[in-house]
Amino acid sequence: MKKRQNVHKSSDYFGALEQEYESPYDIGELQIKDTIYVKYVKRVLDFLISLIAVIVTLPINAVIFFITLFSLGRPIFFIQERPGLGEKPFKIVKFRNMTNERDENGKLLPPSERVTKLGSILRKTSLDELLQFWSIMMGKMSIIGPRPLLMNYLPKYSDNQHLRHSVRPGLECPLHDYDKEITWDDRLQNDIWYAENVSFKTDLIMFKRLLKLIFNKKRNDIRGGKIDMEFNPTYKD
Repeated sequence: MKKRQNVHKSSDYFGALEQEYESPYDIGELQIKDTIYVKYVKRVLDFLISLIAVIVTLPINAVIFFITLFSLGRPIFFIQERPGLGEKPFKIVKFRNMTNERDENGKLLPPSERVTKLGSILRKTSLDELLQFWSIMMGKMSIIGPRPLLMNYLPKYSDNQHLRHSVRPGLECPLHDYDKEITWDDRLQNDIWYAENVSFKTDLIMFKRLLKLIFNKKRNDIRGGKIDMEFNPTYKD
């Protein structure tokens, strides 16, 4: 994949691009999905579901807010720039669940060593995702869709893997099987399949998988502990 000139380079040190890059969506190589279902039906469903979720989870978020404030102090929120629809950057907001502990050289310790007990619980129970309903309600995300990964990953995708950004990022794009070790290629291929086959029927299937994932101990253990996995996909165009 050829390197491209810079179009958007994050000024936010969280998730910032470290090299010049131009999105294939900006130069017309790829197009976002604009079917009637994606543009209208899916968006209306996302808004209604997220509105209800924001109202219902408000007390839970309030409790997490104060626990985070008293256990970690400020800042309470972790804000990071991620690529959204058409690889346009947007900011996700989560409750901070890591300390700022550093080694003797002043470098931050690995994430797995900085995550707090509260953070581990939030990850395993997916409570750390609750604030994402605000992003869904505002149209930056969707209930179902490829998870928004780091800006730094954009130049590492193959041409085909960029298709994951032809739809809005989501809370999860569930795989069929979490009983085996999940690789980056498994995740990306699943994202590509979803982007190419997004429909009401596909979203129903994915939503059923998502409900099962909430109670999947193995998947939650992965989210709660193995957070240092190096991004290293292979290219299969």
